[in-house]
Amino acid sequence: MAQKIVFHDQKMEISVKNGADARYYGELMCIVYDAPFCKLHFADNTDYTVETSLQSIIDNLPEAPFFKCDRSVVINICYYKGYRLNPSVIVIDGGKEFKLSRRNVNDFIKKMKNNLPRISPPCPKCYTCKIEECENRILFVRRKTLCQNNKCNTE
Repeated sequence: MAQKIVFHDQKMEISVKNGADARYYGELMCIVYDAPFCKLHFADNTDYTVETSLQSIIDNLPEAPFFKCDRSVVINICYYKGYRLNPSVIVIDGGKEFKLSRRNVNDFIKKMKNNLPRISPPCPKCYTCKIEECENRILFVRRKTLCQNNKCNTE
């Protein structure tokens, strides 16, 4: 049975058998669409299958760290590991590989030039960007306080 998903300010709630599981955007590595379901893959190797359109998820995610590889895959570039030509393939953490459509190659290169130096995988404790001068630093915030020098302050 597919779960339902509800988006909040900086996290999403996915319905499960005994309630809801709250997950932060920074934990989301990729989304694979197989009509009418989206499979959400998270950094801790947890997967959820949600009955919704890919576009409805894209509309609710922050734009900066997410990139649509082709019509059925969206990746979080924070987990980007590499790119290969012929055929065009993007590799993310865990060795997952996704085909990059020809139409999106130039957009991908431009996005990586603009964002890669500033976006890195979020801190696993608070899900903020580890780079202090990052314009997207607050994007993945999990707690009220931000990491300073990769050391988390708890509330």
